[in-house]
Amino acid sequence: MDDIPSSLQNIVQNKKSIKEIGIDKDLAKFGDTVTNFIYSLAKSVVLGKLDQRKVSRLILSAALKQSDMKKFAKTRSDAHGLADTTEALIGYTYCIGWSLESMAEVLIETLKNYDLNDFKIEKLGAIKAFTHLLLKIKSHLLTIFSS
Repeated sequence: MDDIPSSLQNIVQNKKSIKEIGIDKDLAKFGDTVTNFIYSLAKSVVLGKLDQRKVSRLILSAALKQSDMKKFAKTRSDAHGLADTTEALIGYTYCIGWSLESMAEVLIETLKNYDLNDFKIEKLGAIKAFTHLLLKIKSHLLTIFSS
């Protein structure tokens, strides 16, 4: 098991820009699983009971826009394409060593301020939580790719 993080880093080490990460379909597919898991983990902690919820593309696309990261998506992407970019960025971040727990903690920090039993309020909280996570990811990736 100790080889998994370094093996994942080897898989994604050839990425030369944040845009290249954002448009990678394989990273988006992998990141879809990571994204849904960290959200389910965070929501379970906040609710105090196990919960599973897929994150809607509308939440992920809104968070990408609010974090000013739309420029890392394909040109003229719809909500689905923007959500794929969000998932690719989260998947990449996991591959380079951010733990599931640390990403879930970022979500928890925001989600704990929202009533997750109310779907409309949960949606607002999820957008804010993923925006917060994406801003942290953006800051980290800009450091990596500006050198």
